[in-house]
Amino acid sequence: MEQENNAAGRAAAHAFVSAPVSTAGHALRTTRASAHAHRLRLCAPRRAVANARRTQVRCQSLDNDDVLVIPNRKRNLEIQVEGVKIVYDYYPGEKGPIVMYLPGFFYARSRTAKVNALQTACNRRAQGFLALDYYGTDRSGGEFANGTVSRWVKDVVTILDQILPNKKVVLVGSGIGGWVMLHVAIQRPEAVVGLVGLSADPDFTERLLMPALSETQREELDSKGIIDLTWGYRKYPISKKLVDDGRNMLVLTGEKDSLPITCPVRLIQGLADEELPSTFPLEIVEKIRSTDVNVTFVKYGDHALENDSDFKLMINAVKEVSDLYFEYDLRSPTSG
Repeated sequence: MEQENNAAGRAAAHAFVSAPVSTAGHALRTTRASAHAHRLRLCAPRRAVANARRTQVRCQSLDNDDVLVIPNRKRNLEIQVEGVKIVYDYYPGEKGPIVMYLPGFFYARSRTAKVNALQTACNRRAQGFLALDYYGTDRSGGEFANGTVSRWVKDVVTILDQILPNKKVVLVGSGIGGWVMLHVAIQRPEAVVGLVGLSADPDFTERLLMPALSETQREELDSKGIIDLTWGYRKYPISKKLVDDGRNMLVLTGEKDSLPITCPVRLIQGLADEELPSTFPLEIVEKIRSTDVNVTFVKYGDHALENDSDFKLMINAVKEVSDLYFEYDLRSPTSG
């Protein structure tokens, strides 16, 4: 039986994802796509191997023979938020802070290479990783037409309070996830030790969407409660609930330093973003109170930021803010 289990463990299916590179330390950077990225081979057993204590995944570099063992894979976990099922994936790590990925608008956690690249990078660092599907998206319950920014903030805060109590997290927000992460950082400052925004678009409903609607579209939104709107290269369902709720969740309307966020913040913005003006992150910088806020501009980056070079920037930013917390914690008199 032991030989059979070993043989099953060696049998593997292969998937490819980006791996991290070292971090550059400039406050304002411009970059372009690189030709190639370092790759990993992610190997999963073809059939289950009995193990009462943990489930393992082996990651082997294509460039050498080192093998990483990732314990305690936990997918499709559920939590009830106001009576609705919210589904998340959680991979505990050996060290913190835990990286929590907040998807973009109308995107499922599992449908972008970006989140898979980030998860693999966290696994390599033995760092915890959690990603969720918001209310109304993919595996979670609820109707997307009833989804709002305030509801998605509540989803995240509930997971922090109930699943990760007393844990420190770095929030990585893509698109509307960048809006959500700002509110979460304000509501749970003791838990959030770093922010990484990818094409973050806070206030987009009021600042960008509503001014772009024609009179006919506005009337349809009022009468039907939802419209399909082409924005950039994609078509999105836009609900009146989302727009009305967005007016109560604006974060860029205050004075300089009006957002009580003091943790390190890294923002990555493509200069070829088809949905968002490239000046948006500069407005976020002005409103955030933290003095440790860096912006990276990607010369040919679009809104999705899903090239290999974009993944490297994201992973580097997460590593940078995570290491800043490690450094602070090690110097703290109360740290263990």
